[in-house]
Amino acid sequence: MAILLPVEAKSWRGRLMYASVFVALIIGSITMIYPFAIMVSGSLRSEMDEADMDLLPRFLINEDTLARKFLEVKYNYNINEANEARGRQDFSFRVASLPEQVSEQRVADFHRFYEAADMPIHWQNLGAMEEHNKRISQRLREFRATLRQRYEGDLDALSRDLGAPLSSWLVLDMTTPDWMDMRFNFDPVPTYELYFQMLEDAPVAERWALSLSSRYLAMVVYPEYGRTTTEVYNEAHSRPLADYGDFRLPSRIPGDDQPQMREHWKYFVSQLLNASFIVLDDVDDEVFRDYLRGNYQSIEQLNRVWGTRHADFDDIQLPDGRTWLVGGQRGDYRDFLDEQPYENKRLVGPEYEWTQWLRDEYGSIEAVNQAHGSNHADFSDIRMPWLEVEYQYALAHAGSLRWQYAVRNFVNVFDELIFQGRAFFNTVVFVSLAIMFSLLLNPMAAYAMSRFKLPGTFKFLLILMATISFPPMVAFIPQFIALRNLDLLNTFVALLMPTLVNGYLIFLLKGFFDSLPQELYEAASIDGASEVRMFFQITMSLSKPILAVVALSAFNQAYMMFLYALMVTPDEEMWILSVWLYQYQQEASTAAVFASVLIASIPTLVVFLVVQRTIMRGIAVPSEK
Repeated sequence: MAILLPVEAKSWRGRLMYASVFVALIIGSITMIYPFAIMVSGSLRSEMDEADMDLLPRFLINEDTLARKFLEVKYNYNINEANEARGRQDFSFRVASLPEQVSEQRVADFHRFYEAADMPIHWQNLGAMEEHNKRISQRLREFRATLRQRYEGDLDALSRDLGAPLSSWLVLDMTTPDWMDMRFNFDPVPTYELYFQMLEDAPVAERWALSLSSRYLAMVVYPEYGRTTTEVYNEAHSRPLADYGDFRLPSRIPGDDQPQMREHWKYFVSQLLNASFIVLDDVDDEVFRDYLRGNYQSIEQLNRVWGTRHADFDDIQLPDGRTWLVGGQRGDYRDFLDEQPYENKRLVGPEYEWTQWLRDEYGSIEAVNQAHGSNHADFSDIRMPWLEVEYQYALAHAGSLRWQYAVRNFVNVFDELIFQGRAFFNTVVFVSLAIMFSLLLNPMAAYAMSRFKLPGTFKFLLILMATISFPPMVAFIPQFIALRNLDLLNTFVALLMPTLVNGYLIFLLKGFFDSLPQELYEAASIDGASEVRMFFQITMSLSKPILAVVALSAFNQAYMMFLYALMVTPDEEMWILSVWLYQYQQEASTAAVFASVLIASIPTLVVFLVVQRTIMRGIAVPSEK
C-alpha cells in the first residue's frame, strides 16, 4: 500500500516527503558504499600510499607517483638501499627524487655504456627480488616459479642443493648481495645461478649499479658528520660540498692538501671495502707471485685453498677488479694489499667505468656538456644518470606497471591461498561437507517431529532452542578435551562436529514442514510410498525455500568459523580460510589485508546471489489445492 494517497502525492507536501525519503536513501547508500570503495582503493596500494584516503590511487593517474612506486618495488621497499644506489638523501619513497628533465642523449649513452662495459656480476644488482610484508614482486614470483619448475616441485631436492631446509616455496627469497662488504661471500648454489641469469636478461632500468661514493658516505661520512647538512663536513675538510649529492669518492688516495679526506679514504679502503673493488697499479704480477710462493709450499696447496686449478704460480695474475674474489684468494689478496703503499691502490667500479667511457667517447668535458645539455666542470663531477633512466623507463611502461601494481596484492593472496597452501582446499571440503550434513540431518530430525507427532516434542524443541542461548565459547573447552581424547584434532571430523545439527534450524524446519498439506502424505501412503520416498520427493521438493535458508546458514557458520577452527586445527596443513586470513594479516601490509578480505568475501556474495531468488520465492508459504 502506498504511503500517500494519489491526491496527496501530487501536492507539494507529498512531493517534499517523497524527495526527503529519496535523499535519505541516497545518503544511506553513500554511507554504505563509501567505506567499501575506500577498502577497494586501499587494496590497490602499497606501503608508499596506503595511508591516502582518496578513492582513486594517484599512481593510476599521476606519472610521478607511478615512477616513485616503481622505485619502491625496484629497491625492495628499502629507502636506504635506493639512496645508496641513486646517490640521494630521500627519507621515503613518497618524496623520492625525480629528475627535473630527462636528457635523451644521456640516457641513450648510458644504455650504450652498459652494453659496452659488459658489467661484472659484482658491480650491479637486480631489483625487486626481496619479499616485504607479504608483498611479492612479479620478478620474485618468476624466480620462485622457475626454480619450482626446474626441480619439478621437489622442495626437498632444492633444500639439499642449498644446504638448508625449506619449509615451503613461500619462504624462498633472494636477499640482495652486499658485494661491497669486505666479508661478503656466496656459494654457487642454484638460487645465485638463477639470479645471475635473470640479472643478465633484465632491462638496465630494473638493475642498479653499485656506487662506492654512496657506500663511503653511508659508512664513513654520515656517522661522523651527519647526513642532514654538509656544514660539519665542510668545517673539517678543505674542499667544501654544497650538497652530499655532489660528492664523488676519488679512485685514488687524496693528496696531502686534504688530510681528513686522506685518512678517511685509507680507513674505507683498508677496513670496509671488499678487496674485489681494489686494484694495484705500478705493481708487477711477479711480486704477487713471489708473495704467494712464500705463503704456500706448492701450487697444489694454493689450489686447495683457493679452489682453483692453476698449473703453476706463473699462471696467477693480479686481480683486475672485474673478477669476484672468493675465499682464500681474497684473503691472500687482502693481506698483500696491506703491504702495498696506498698510492698504488686504485678503486674500480661502475661509476669510474662510466666516467672513463664518456672520456673515451667524447674526449672533452665540453663535448659531454654539449651532448647532454649539462654544465659539468670536470669528468669527476659526472654521476650515473639513474634518476633519468628509471623515470624514462617507468613512463615508457606506464600501462603494464599500473596494471601490475593494481593487481599484485590480489595475485599474492591468490598465489599463497590457492596455489601454495591448503587453506582453500580445506575450506572447500569443509564447507561442502557442512552444507551437505546440515541439509540432511536437520531436515530428517524436523521431519520426524512434524510427521509422527512424537510425545515430548515440545520439550525436545525447547531443549534444542535452549542450546542457542549459550555462547559457543562455553562449549569450547569440553569439546576440545573430548576431541583430544579421541585423537581427532587436526581432522575434518573435528571441524564438522559443531555444524552437523542446529537447534534453531530444526525448529524452523519443523514449523515449515507443519504447514505442508497432509493430504499429500495420505495420498502417497495409499499409493504405497515409503517414508524415505515421501521425505525426499514430497517434503524436500516442496521445501526448497527453507532449505536455501538452511544451506545459507550452514555456509555462513562453516565459512566464518574462526576461534573453534583455530583451537581444534592448529596444524597449518589443516587451516581453513578464516584461520589462514588471521595468520596472513599478522604479517601482511594494510593494502594486502584489504585485498585478502575482498577475496574472502567473494564466496559469501556468490552463495547469496545463488540462493536469494529461492529464499524470496519462499517468503509466501507454498500451498497446494
